[in-house]
Amino acid sequence: MEWHDIQNPDDKLLDELAARYSLHPLHVEDCRQDAQRTKAETGEGYLFISLKQMAFDDSGRLATGDLALFVGGDFLLTIHRAPVALLEPLRAAKGELHPDQVLYRVMDAFVESYIPLVERLESSIERLEDVVVGAPRPTVLENIGEARSTLLELRRVLNGTRHIVVQLRHIPGPLINQELSPFLRDVQDDLAIILDNIGADRDRLAGALDLYMSSIANRNAEATKTLTLLGTAALPGIVITSIFGMNIEYPSWVKSHSMFAIVMMTSLAVTLFLLWYLRRKDYLPGGTTSGSTNN
Repeated sequence: MEWHDIQNPDDKLLDELAARYSLHPLHVEDCRQDAQRTKAETGEGYLFISLKQMAFDDSGRLATGDLALFVGGDFLLTIHRAPVALLEPLRAAKGELHPDQVLYRVMDAFVESYIPLVERLESSIERLEDVVVGAPRPTVLENIGEARSTLLELRRVLNGTRHIVVQLRHIPGPLINQELSPFLRDVQDDLAIILDNIGADRDRLAGALDLYMSSIANRNAEATKTLTLLGTAALPGIVITSIFGMNIEYPSWVKSHSMFAIVMMTSLAVTLFLLWYLRRKDYLPGGTTSGSTNN
């Protein structure tokens, strides 16, 4: 088997190999374009496959890289820009493997590399669930949005990879040995399990978002309730003082030196009675239901 690993898609070597193995120009063009979708296509005497390598970068965001493969009966081309570490041990054993076996092992290794990403995302969602139960900050909503975007990207890539595996299991001809079908089915099963976990994580993330919105709504309602009760408690004093502050003629006893103390005491008494009543009806924050229960 001849294996050519090209780490620069713009290299002229790719054009030479394309002419040598009669590769379709559109497939060669796909190798040189970034952000290709995950796919598998049949060429004239070869298979063209585009896979996604995914990893979290230092900032915690999901980074993706393309790996294109041309799989023929006696040759294999791998084209990529970013380093693909899992290719090194396979290249060391290329004399013992056929192109379709290398393809299977590459796909199996890629699927295995997706599992830690999903596990890390699950841990992140668990932390978000713990945070939204308390008093979440506005940054929590941003974190939920980032986790949702990562989930969508993972699901998109995994769905495309599963579609490739299904295609490979049913491709007629000698390019894919039928003995690999059980192994490809095992890869398909692994992808199905990961996708099920992603579906469950998506539901958990939606639940975390609902909890966040409910928590914010409850905090706003509690703040509104507190301000309303404070305004209600201040109302008796405002009414009483406004009566004595009107520009009208009052009886002579109103001008007594003790009237100020009487007004203040009356306002305080009415306010305390109102607070006691609100507390008894369990309207104040932190109140109990004992008053309403006894009634």
